[in-house]
Amino acid sequence: MKTIVIRKIKRPDGIGRWPAYVLAEDSFGTWLYSPLGCIYRGRSGGTTAECEVGQGNRARGLPVLHLVPKIGWWFAAWYRLGGTAVIGIDVCTPPTCLNNEWRYTDLELDPHGFDDGRVELHDEEEFKAACEASLISAREAAEAGAAAAELMQSLRERREPFGRIGWDRLDSALALELPPITELGEPTA
Repeated sequence: MKTIVIRKIKRPDGIGRWPAYVLAEDSFGTWLYSPLGCIYRGRSGGTTAECEVGQGNRARGLPVLHLVPKIGWWFAAWYRLGGTAVIGIDVCTPPTCLNNEWRYTDLELDPHGFDDGRVELHDEEEFKAACEASLISAREAAEAGAAAAELMQSLRERREPFGRIGWDRLDSALALELPPITELGEPTA
């Protein structure tokens, strides 16, 4: 199965990279999957660290399904954290693929949808600070605000792909029992 790397750029100097299997492409976009144990490498301010995809401050990572939209200022992830199912979305510049690597620049706003019906917008303070520091342009800020509002509504309404499709794709990916990808390689320009 084909693999690809995802690169998330955090202004002014952060980069996170992790691998994923390419599962499918449909009318929503390209579906990618990082099974449990995949490597995540992040760099910020000259410091590089590694952990597992979806690990955060936990002992282990999580299996994560990703969707790169055909068109849009976002990048989505489906995962289960304990007994809670979460859709986390990075509002970002439109993702592009170059040299077998999907790339996007994080614009800080992060809509989240939960299986209990809650919908939350995370990192509004980071967004405001990045705008004030001119790390996000006026055009990007306008696009980010519009994307966040639309995504929040889509999550509330469970409008596809934020209804059943993503969860079905995650369950199908888990059933494949793919091995973790533990080699990342060096970033391309």
